[in-house]
Order: sequence, then structure tokens, then C-alpha cells
Amino acid sequence: MVVADEELGSPEGRPLIERTITDARRCLVFESGRSNDAIVTQRKGTGAVTVTAHGKAAHAGNNHPDGANAIWALARFVDRAQQLTDYPRGVTVNVGKLTGGQGKNTVPDLAQADLDIRFQTRADAQWVVEQLHRAAEAAGGSVPGTRLEVTGGAARLPMERTDASVALMNAYAECARAHGLGADEAPRVGGGSDACTASAMGIPSIDALGPRGKGFHTVDEYIEAKTLVSRAQALADYLLK
Repeated sequence: MVVADEELGSPEGRPLIERTITDARRCLVFESGRSNDAIVTQRKGTGAVTVTAHGKAAHAGNNHPDGANAIWALARFVDRAQQLTDYPRGVTVNVGKLTGGQGKNTVPDLAQADLDIRFQTRADAQWVVEQLHRAAEAAGGSVPGTRLEVTGGAARLPMERTDASVALMNAYAECARAHGLGADEAPRVGGGSDACTASAMGIPSIDALGPRGKGFHTVDEYIEAKTLVSRAQALADYLLK
């Protein structure tokens, strides 16, 4: 399968993938290959959360007591949300964008935060979303007259390493090495991919089997064109086994 919206989180591609690969026994994913050709067996899960704070507008000079500051409530949420990050656990919360308010002389009645969440296990995906809801409730309750609304959640569950995926990696690695490619196992990757979808369906999956390259997501991104041939040869050998 080829999908065109992976970088957007596969909003249309994911349902198509899930319908198409239901009976698949293995999944090989051709994300960009690493500089040392390492094979990816683990990826963090990813998610997107939007938190909208509602307050009450008022003139900051004449009627300040009548207002309920949505930005203040959202700021209290942001502090709670960022504290959920736990590096040893592999959970990160990043409040990446804030908007709100009309002007400095108006108590803001609306503010919004966009968050990126990452996690290593399904249990942590559920945990971090639950904690964000609790943080929103607490923040709204701490600023009278405000309330916070939470939308979104886990988008891609983690690609988890299993005995079956390790066996798949080892079988493919023989073919890769036969054509001059590296085939060591990569450390866990922080970004998600469509391999997460296959893995969450219980299908043994490996990733980063595309042509070797560097500079991902930058204007300097490139591939080593000659590895298109060796990658295709390794794949053909594996499929013919």
C-alpha cells in the first residue's frame, strides 16, 4: 500500500490501511532508511490534544471584577500539563501553541492550547490523556467563572517490540546484509508512522526499510539514490523466501 498523508497522521490513510491489511501476517514499512540502515522495531505512540478555555469578557479598567480570564485558567493548565512529562517513562507532553485574547485592555473570554503527546505503551496513552482531562478540570476550577474543554487524544498507538517482530527483523536482515546494507536494530524512535497502525493490530512489523538518507523534515533532506537498488534487491530476496 502507498498512502499520501502519513506526515499528517494518516487521517484518511489509516482507515484504509486497517481495512486492507486485516489478514496480513507481516508488515514491512518503507519509512526513510537511517544512515546505518538500522531496522526500527519500536516507535512511540503519538497524539494531539486541543484544550480550549472559556471565560467571560470584561473591560480591564472599568469592569475587571466582572471578567473571568480564560488565559489565566489556560496558563494554570499548561503548568500542570508540562509536569506530566516523564523522560524515564517515555512520556512527553509538549504545549506547542497558545492563542487567546483580544487586547491588553480586555479580560479574555477565550484561549486555546495545542499539545503534542508521546508515549511508549498503550497503558501510558490512556494515562496521559486521563491526566490532561484532570488537569483541565483542576485549572478551570481554580479560576472562578472559567471552564476548560479537552478534545483529541492518542492518534497512533505505539509500535511495540515483540518476539514475532524480532523474528521478522532477523529474517529481513539476512537479505539486507547480502546486498551490502546494514541491518542492526535501531533504538526506539520518538516519531510515529503507519507501522504503529499495523503493530496495534497485532501484525509483526518492522520499519525504516526505505532508501538511506539524512536531514528528515528539513530543507536539507536527501536520499542516497544508489540505495534504492540495494533496498529493492533486499526486499525482492525476502519476498522470494
